Amino acid sequence: MNFFRLHRGARPPARSMALAIAILTCTSAIAVATEADAALAATPLAQAAARLQSDYRHQQWQRLSQRSDRDSLVAAVLLGMATESDAKPLRGNVDTEQRLAAAFGQDPLAAFTLALACEVQSEPCAHPEYYDTLVRIAGDNAVHWLLLPNAATPSDAQLHAAASADQADSHLAEVIGIVRAALADQPAPASSSDVDAHALASLLRRNAVDQVPLPKFAPTVVLCKTAVGERRADCIELAHHLIGDRSGAILTSMLGGVILRRLAKGTPDDAAAKESRRSYVWLSQQLEASKAAYQEQLQSEVVDLGEWEAWQRCAERLGALRAPPAGWMPQNPNLLLLSEDRRPAAH
Repeated sequence: MNFFRLHRGARPPARSMALAIAILTCTSAIAVATEADAALAATPLAQAAARLQSDYRHQQWQRLSQRSDRDSLVAAVLLGMATESDAKPLRGNVDTEQRLAAAFGQDPLAAFTLALACEVQSEPCAHPEYYDTLVRIAGDNAVHWLLLPNAATPSDAQLHAAASADQADSHLAEVIGIVRAALADQPAPASSSDVDAHALASLLRRNAVDQVPLPKFAPTVVLCKTAVGERRADCIELAHHLIGDRSGAILTSMLGGVILRRLAKGTPDDAAAKESRRSYVWLSQQLEASKAAYQEQLQSEVVDLGEWEAWQRCAERLGALRAPPAGWMPQNPNLLLLSEDRRPAAH
């Protein structure tokens, strides 16, 4: 799901930037962004983190999977899921999932974690009942209805249930908080004489958190692309929920905006979604252009404040505005357009 995520260990924009880029912008823009990251990836610290990231993930998963409290098991399952760099979950993670289900299966966050593990894996999910449990005990959250096993497309009944939910929460802030706490003060699996040990451990932790998978919303976005009738009404209502994600998650909000821009053209909803997209591109460019280190505080503030507010505060600390000036447009106009409206890149 996260195949356009920017190089970890360099700088954000955070996890959601690359995911939104994958759906909303052009490949040439991604190439420009990753050129800046390539220079940072050549630093000794980033190289050491790249060498040790897999060992660190295995080491921390093994440590946490031996514990019995909810947050440790949730963190272990999240770390053990398939990632963009490893298509298969860690060996033994299925057993950890079963322990989490047996001990805390009726807890909403634990149920969310189990359903997410089932959704993001490429091999057939052996426990589709995780999804059934989640929507039974926490069906008031629209996101939960979209976490179908193996990222299946929701039925019209499931879409309607999501649209009829009270709110949406992708649990981004909660998940990041749990994994960051579980990895706090953990050393790197090996030392490196040319980098600071504390900085290396901090970078390994940030990278591990950023590799935790997010819900796969693409099937729902595709389903809603040309929706009509009752499906269209449900897609619009769902989009409003996603935009108001209680975790302040940028990806969720952007995808809600995509749905509205397609189904409610020329309305105030359309205008608001376009302005939100413009603000997002503005913020991402301010963060990308910065030479200051801000990743650690940014990730911490996502937990405390939500992702949108964390990005805005980070931009302010970097000397930029929280929102783009009136009339501001990016050099590449494709960054603001839906995929079907983009113009081919000039050669």
